[in-house]
Amino acid sequence: MSWLKPYLRTWYKTYPDSVPPMAQLAHYVKPLLKAHAEQRIVEELAGYLGKTPPQFLNLAKFAATFGSWSNGHAKQQAKLMCVHHADRPAVATLSRNPLCRECFEAS
Repeated sequence: MSWLKPYLRTWYKTYPDSVPPMAQLAHYVKPLLKAHAEQRIVEELAGYLGKTPPQFLNLAKFAATFGSWSNGHAKQQAKLMCVHHADRPAVATLSRNPLCRECFEAS
C-alpha cells in the first residue's frame, strides 16, 4: 500500500508514537482520491488530526466532513470576488453568486 505513504507520514507527524489504523485509512481515503488531489487530502487530514484529540479520532467523520479541516478551504473562499464588483472580495454567497458586503446588504 505504497499509495498510503503521504497519509501515514501526515499521521506520524501528529501522532509519532501511535500506530495508524491502516485499513481504515485506506478505506476512507481511497474514495476521496477519485475527486481530490493527494495534496488536498493530506492538508485536510493534517487539519483533522491537529484539531481532533486522539480519543475522538474517527476516519468516517473525517471523510464525511472532508473540506472543512484545512485552511486551504478558507483560502479558496477568500479568493472569491463579488459578481458585481470585481475589485471587491466576497463576504457572502447568495444563489451561488459571491457578493461583497454592499451588494449583500442591498439584497
